[in-house]
Amino acid sequence: MADTSLAERKIGLLVWQLSNHWQSKLRKILKDHKLTLNEYLILESISDLSENQKELSQNRISIFAGIDISVASVTFKLLENKRLIVRRTKKDNRKKIIEMLANGINLYNKVKPLILREESNIFNKLHNEIHNFKNLIKLLLGKRVRIKAKKIL
Repeated sequence: MADTSLAERKIGLLVWQLSNHWQSKLRKILKDHKLTLNEYLILESISDLSENQKELSQNRISIFAGIDISVASVTFKLLENKRLIVRRTKKDNRKKIIEMLANGINLYNKVKPLILREESNIFNKLHNEIHNFKNLIKLLLGKRVRIKAKKIL
């Protein structure tokens, strides 16, 4: 089938449309819970990282979430004002240690399945190609690609 518009011919526009579609669907869910997408991504990062690490710094969470440190800093302040996290300092006053509070854990656990279901609705159309799709995006972004090897019996 022929591409009928510029948006269908330009791969960059297709990637942009997909990103906008994904963000729009997630923001709709998050709005009902008074969270922004960045706030949710920070909470998800804290949850994931805290499984293996005792102390989490703002910087570590920001890098893991893929959110610029200055944007993340504002987001941490918002989450703290909402009483979803607490920021503590140790010896170095510049290094903030983050802990998710019970309210944050409860909200994250309530929202996470809704987000996962919506992401499944969007990306499960790829079926067995999800892993390859992720790798292609990583390749375009200059990131490390992971090859999934098949077991030989």
